[in-house]
Amino acid sequence: MKIGILTSIETRHRYFVQALREAFDVVAVGYERTGYNPAATEGLALEDGEKQVVAAHFAERERQETRHFGDRSGWMPEGGPCRVQQIAPGELNSPDTVAFLRGAAIDVLVVYGTNLIRAPLLTTWSGRIINLHLGLSPYYRGTATNFYPLLNEEPQYVGATIHLIDAGIDSGPIFRHARPEIVIDDAPHTIGCKAILAGIEAMIAALRDWEEGRVESVPQWKPPGAKLYLRRDYHPRQVVELYRKLDAGLIPQYVERMREEGNHVRLVTPESELLSVTSEPRGGA
Repeated sequence: MKIGILTSIETRHRYFVQALREAFDVVAVGYERTGYNPAATEGLALEDGEKQVVAAHFAERERQETRHFGDRSGWMPEGGPCRVQQIAPGELNSPDTVAFLRGAAIDVLVVYGTNLIRAPLLTTWSGRIINLHLGLSPYYRGTATNFYPLLNEEPQYVGATIHLIDAGIDSGPIFRHARPEIVIDDAPHTIGCKAILAGIEAMIAALRDWEEGRVESVPQWKPPGAKLYLRRDYHPRQVVELYRKLDAGLIPQYVERMREEGNHVRLVTPESELLSVTSEPRGGA
């Protein structure tokens, strides 16, 4: 099975490529510069202290990603057996990207961390595009969907979803969910890195099922209170608000709640040779 990958350029994305390369025949990698910078605060009405919190948050993200992924985050070399292409902002869904992937004769296209996949990519590989979504669909779809569950004091919805890409936003049939174990001394980016690792493991397992012809999927359901976040919904001041909640004990309180109540989030998970779905909490997301 020949795999093509479309991803972004950060440490976590390069690690993702290397992890899949070790497990499968990766024949094409496109690195997209998305043009999105959530750390930017220039021109916003933020106090100096708020800007410092935002800057520290994103500096810590880089530190934790280097710690977790830095030893295996090299770029795929150009000119080797795997085709490599740098994709400029706005060019992800271009005919040039389609031609690049067609030239590698890929069987399946794997996506993580790019802008939205649209035609002609979506139509060319319809039913063969598998996404690693950092967030638990259908509860949290869109962007920053492991950030907003923390901001909304719902860490139980932090995780990753492996699903087919359709014309919606993170709405295609689900192969697997994965969630990190959150412990009392965790912080946003240790949780985030653990979610990425769990998601990569789930992606590798799903691709193995796909390769062996035994993959199954579950159509997404519509839980009450499901959330969709777009980039326009984000403001750096939300980062400041998150740290106020963390200082007030968000993570220890969640860990204690999980100890008392257990996991009641509906998840698609492999059990024996079948996909199972655990119970969903009353009231939904």
